[in-house]
Amino acid sequence: MLPTDERDLILKYADALLATSETQLGLAALLPMTVASAQDLSGLTGMASLSGDCERLVAAGSNFSEDCSGMILQSIYDTGRTGFTVTIGDKGVVMTFSGIEGAKPDPDSQLQSLDKVILNLGIEGVPPTSTEVTGSCAYSNPYLGPMTISCQGVDSKGEAYMLQFRTDGSEPKITDLSGDREVAPTTREFAVRGWSGGPLKDDPDQGCLMTKEVNSKIALMVYANGNEAFDLNLYNEAWTFEAGQNVEADVLFDGTTFPLAGVEVRNLQVLTLLGGGEEEGFQSPFESSSELVFRMGREQITVDLAGSAAATAALWTRVSG
Repeated sequence: MLPTDERDLILKYADALLATSETQLGLAALLPMTVASAQDLSGLTGMASLSGDCERLVAAGSNFSEDCSGMILQSIYDTGRTGFTVTIGDKGVVMTFSGIEGAKPDPDSQLQSLDKVILNLGIEGVPPTSTEVTGSCAYSNPYLGPMTISCQGVDSKGEAYMLQFRTDGSEPKITDLSGDREVAPTTREFAVRGWSGGPLKDDPDQGCLMTKEVNSKIALMVYANGNEAFDLNLYNEAWTFEAGQNVEADVLFDGTTFPLAGVEVRNLQVLTLLGGGEEEGFQSPFESSSELVFRMGREQITVDLAGSAAATAALWTRVSG
């Protein structure tokens, strides 16, 4: 357990941060800055901030709940890593619960591992500390109203680390760091490391579509809806298919052939790849692979899947929203 003088030292450093600052920064501005200095920014594609109530914050068995502020920041990486960051006090000391995206029990829920907790005092010259832990986090769709972000873990000494944050139901404020621009949450559109998407207009199933361009004439399109559909579509400006035409093709994820249930001609220039049932579907290899290769006769299309896990998470959020 952290000794009392060390806990007091954390808050003392926070006071020193403001005392030596020429500009008094608000929490909303300070939080992303301290997160950035605590973590490796390579592959960081976006951040989402939410307001609410930090109900519980425990680190190495010490209870910081009373000092935990009413804002939480989710940092999203193209590797599938996600961090949840809260401040201790209101002066810039932050703690991040970090792990890798896991399964989706349903379209409105997300699980992730918890493998480290990072403490950043926000003081120049004082490096952040990282503690390895074993645990998990769970959260749900923030667009459907108040929800709880919950993380629990233990370190090698068996000491507890816990975060429980209840949002107030307001929509998250999303910042796309790949283009360094803010995206208005009411549009439900998103951009994540080369992937862009949003609701599909006039779709009776209220699905969403995201796209990644291979070049100016070819693109991979991913469609998802509330019925748990997850379909891959390829667009090629040069194609001229006929309705009902039989198409023989192969798809490989990182060199491993995926057993297609079929290929359907959607229109003259679009093919829909059929992946079978939910357990045999595309989502798992799509999120975990770095490359997709589509082969049709002598034609081959290669798609870089960097950022696919984070983009898929954003896609399901829009579907559920």
